[in-house]
Amino acid sequence: MKSYDTLNRRWIRICTISFVLMFLACPMFVFAQSGNENGKERFVSIDFNDVDINVFIKFISELTHRNFIIDRRVKGKVTIISPSKISVKEAYRVFESVLEVHGYTTVESGEITKVIPSPDARTRDIETLFRDDVRSPDDKVVTQLIPLRYADPEDIKRLFAPLVSKSSVILAYQPTNTLIITDVYSNIIRLINILKTIDVVGVGQEISVIPLENADAEKMVRTLSTVFQAQKTARKPSSPDDGAKFVSDERTNSVIILASEDDSVKIRRLISRLDRELPRGSEGIHVYYLEHATAEDLAKTLQSLSDKGGGQKDTGKKDVPLVPETVQITSDKPTNSLIISAEKDEYAVIEDIIKRLDIPRAMVYIEALIMEVDVTKGFGIGTEWIAGGKVGYGSGKDAWVGGGWSGGGDSPYSILGGIAGAAATGAVGLPQGFSMGVFGETIEIGGLTFQNIGAVAQFFRKDTSTHILSTPQLLTTDNEEAFINVGKNVPYQTKTGTTSTSETYNTYEYRDVGITLKVTPQISKDRLIRMKIEQTLTKLDQAANTSSDERPTTFKREVNTTVIVHDTNTIVIGGLIDDTFSESQSKIPCLGDVPGLGWAFKSMNRGREKTNLFIFLTPHVVKNREEAAVILERKQNEVNAADKEGGIKLYNERKTGDYDTVPSIPELLDQP
Repeated sequence: MKSYDTLNRRWIRICTISFVLMFLACPMFVFAQSGNENGKERFVSIDFNDVDINVFIKFISELTHRNFIIDRRVKGKVTIISPSKISVKEAYRVFESVLEVHGYTTVESGEITKVIPSPDARTRDIETLFRDDVRSPDDKVVTQLIPLRYADPEDIKRLFAPLVSKSSVILAYQPTNTLIITDVYSNIIRLINILKTIDVVGVGQEISVIPLENADAEKMVRTLSTVFQAQKTARKPSSPDDGAKFVSDERTNSVIILASEDDSVKIRRLISRLDRELPRGSEGIHVYYLEHATAEDLAKTLQSLSDKGGGQKDTGKKDVPLVPETVQITSDKPTNSLIISAEKDEYAVIEDIIKRLDIPRAMVYIEALIMEVDVTKGFGIGTEWIAGGKVGYGSGKDAWVGGGWSGGGDSPYSILGGIAGAAATGAVGLPQGFSMGVFGETIEIGGLTFQNIGAVAQFFRKDTSTHILSTPQLLTTDNEEAFINVGKNVPYQTKTGTTSTSETYNTYEYRDVGITLKVTPQISKDRLIRMKIEQTLTKLDQAANTSSDERPTTFKREVNTTVIVHDTNTIVIGGLIDDTFSESQSKIPCLGDVPGLGWAFKSMNRGREKTNLFIFLTPHVVKNREEAAVILERKQNEVNAADKEGGIKLYNERKTGDYDTVPSIPELLDQP
């Protein structure tokens, strides 16, 4: 019986509590209008007094027809006083505000709304908004990205920290100058409105003047501008006014800075690290000792690279110098070195260029023969080359021939035919009165076949119709001029005058008379040699000059040409004809001077001599010590043979290895 009474009392208590709750909830369901039936917005009156928050959530679920999942940690009592009616949308905002006050928030997940503690919301899939997004403010937790235009994100983070709740999060992202905030949207709207006043041009910037002790102000400004320009580019600011500004003052060697307070601190710290005294020898002065090149010439070449127009060209852009104009290069002749004033990276470029230019150059050893030949000889020479071609000779070898004529019996067409026919006979036949330029070995003259031009010169050496003028031998560097002069200085009377005391005086000028030869060789990769040749022969006119004549007459023959020949091959240039008239007198002393009768005791001889000038050149490429040693040994053997045989050996005859041996004169004369 007692248990039955206890059960009745519990049932009465439950009914009473349910009745009270229904009574308290009755005002919430009083609507001003029928709602959806007439298509109008519904209005409700909300009046709760210390109601469980789960009951309140259930009421909002039925009011808005939304599905809620409630975290078990969501607990508490709710009190809402609303004397006036509000719309359903406003009721939901009141609901979000109530949750926010109690430390809870809602997170949308499809058709379901989760009610969780606010600190957990920042790790969930909450809505992310940008500054340009527009929506009505409410108390829903969102993540807002706010790109800053001028202000520093770290400064704004420190400023906004007291303005948000403990459960909110503020992050500063420097690379893009962006602020990231996770908070209820209504508070984010408030922060954005504050930013509109703070994030403006020039706010917080200050001017600073920093004097430098060791570094150069202009170079320091270039360094700082490069660093902060890279930072500015990474942030992608929307205004060109963003970032720090730098100006150098040369008079005080100072850097003037316009930047924010924080940036100014960073800049000062950076300058203090850069403005240090460098170790001795690292001030940008470099000395480079050359091994092969000439310092004066190389300095001019390098300095020209820094001049305007001496650099690389880009389409549509100005010329970019390979070496900056600030670089200074000076040569020191006694030490053959370059003194270079440049920064480390600039010097690296210059040093690479120097190493490519400062290399040992090949040399060319040139054997030359200059001789005159009487034109009455069977191989009279003309004056110009009119033909040239590649012909075969020997056993499948090649020779290069150029020729012309000087009034002989052969026509140009028969000459060309003779050259073309040389391929079949193995020898190059030259008609009488023909000038030649031979790049080969086998040549036929007057029915005789010679192995090379040296054999020709040796064969006619003892001929009275030939006169060897000079046999110079030159050694020069690739692309450098070799010069030789064999002759004498002859005085020329240029002026005659009278002094105030009636004394006569003469003014003389000395001029060179003789043989000069200039050769500038240029070597290609396959040992072809391009030679620029300048040869001049000047001699006195003995017939025109007398003992009393102080203004001598000279004859001059000159050749200027450029040829290409292979290593160790010989070329010959001819056709410079000299027509000389001579007059001599012989008499019996005393009797020959008697007027009238003297002609019986004296005689007058007049003569005319025509000579042709030939120039033979044989170049040898010398690229290393081994090749130089071979030539030296050959010349020593040549001298020793001359001592034994009493002859002078000029040119090569047969091959031994890479170079030729020199035959003796008897060997040449004994050849058939």
